[in-house]
Amino acid sequence: MLTGFLRTVILFLVTAVVVRLMGKRQLAQLQPYEVVVTLMISDLATQPMSDVEMPLLGGVVSIVTLLLMHSLFTALSYGSVSLRRLICGRPSVLVRGGKLCEKEMSRICFDLSDLLEGIRSQGVLSLHETGSVILETNGALSVFPSAENRPATRGEMGLPKAYDGIPLTLILDGKLQKREMRIANLDEGWLRRVLQAHGVQRDADVLIAALDTRGALLVQEKGDAGRLLTIDALDPKKVVW
Repeated sequence: MLTGFLRTVILFLVTAVVVRLMGKRQLAQLQPYEVVVTLMISDLATQPMSDVEMPLLGGVVSIVTLLLMHSLFTALSYGSVSLRRLICGRPSVLVRGGKLCEKEMSRICFDLSDLLEGIRSQGVLSLHETGSVILETNGALSVFPSAENRPATRGEMGLPKAYDGIPLTLILDGKLQKREMRIANLDEGWLRRVLQAHGVQRDADVLIAALDTRGALLVQEKGDAGRLLTIDALDPKKVVW
């Protein structure tokens, strides 16, 4: 029993490290060869766990070999457009100018019901609102509304440009995030003063405090009775990230 436990722990750690080394994309949308590698790794990891007679080193070597194969295919696909098309395929245009591309859908055996479901999952209500739909090589649908259904931009409305960057989480689950404070070039004293001025005495009482690039600090206190505050905490001109 102890042997099986130790083998499982070792294989889990090896598999976790290998998947991490394969990159973050492995945790999201996969290219076809990445799906194959992921399935094979899961199978190779489970076999030595269930069969204690199987050499553990053989399973580890096979998993590492798949990592090397993945790295090789990734390098080839990045280094050559032709090889990338061969390995990953090409995107398929399913809707062009609001009109279904029947031949392309038939060629890749893409069902109309799946298309409508994918469009709705992207926040577009019906096919009449779409301008273009592309099936990417990783299987994801990219849906672009038609010009008359696309939200107006600030430029189209004649509004001045506004910087809209990524908010920084200054407090998360009651703990001060020192790295984000350094990025914002702010000190703890400033944050304490802002929070205390609005009745928040301790970091531990804050579920989340996020500062956006317009200087607004969103604060939610812990508990069912916790308040949700939006504070104009910083002059947008002082935003440095």
